Amino acid sequence: MKEIFLNGSKLYCRKIIIIIMCFFIIISINVLCSAGFSKNVGYNALGYTEGSEEYKELYTYYYKDGKDTKKAEYEKQGYTIKTNKISEMTKKGNILFLCVTQVFCTLITVVFVYSPLWDLGCKDNNLVKFKHKNKDIFKGLKIGITATIPSLIIFTAFIIGALNSSKMPSALYKFINSYNYSFIDIILKNTKTVGEFSVLQFFLLFLLLLLIPLVAFIAYLLGYKNISLGEKFVYKKKKD
Repeated sequence: MKEIFLNGSKLYCRKIIIIIMCFFIIISINVLCSAGFSKNVGYNALGYTEGSEEYKELYTYYYKDGKDTKKAEYEKQGYTIKTNKISEMTKKGNILFLCVTQVFCTLITVVFVYSPLWDLGCKDNNLVKFKHKNKDIFKGLKIGITATIPSLIIFTAFIIGALNSSKMPSALYKFINSYNYSFIDIILKNTKTVGEFSVLQFFLLFLLLLLIPLVAFIAYLLGYKNISLGEKFVYKKKKD
């Protein structure tokens, strides 16, 4: 049990690194997609009156709302108006952003979790052969679950928040679990606060928490059986 807790703690530390890396990947890809796939959807109108050179925000206008009638009204009141454009990523750009982001984040997660668990499984296989350790093919799963306990605590806190109609922004959950950012974004859709989460959304979010335990279980099992996926792919390529 001590070994499982120790390896689970190490895996959790790696998980923190994964989250930080994925966070910066999300920001970077978002900037690139926003630059290449954005459109103007409206503007913020700012204005000032004579005797005051300080602009203040007057209203927000979106092209989809039709003709802007407020601008003329404010100009009649003596306001000098200037507008700041509001840009929004296109649907195509958003799909590309979510797909590319999740591919990178999933690859990082699998690589960081798979390698140490595979090595541990391979090492345990030799120890079991020489009767220095008991066989436990579920050790990887146990380690993965241990590493996920902090996330389960946070998940429970969000459930409590939802029951209390919390106004906490849903975006916070995305970044706390940034390695599943795109999947979470799809699940939450237009849900803006934690208090709006539905039972189905919580269920789907819970399933996403099983990713790391699942990868840890598979990695340990393959390592224990001394099955190297990398070698198999290389061998198959040479054979072809």
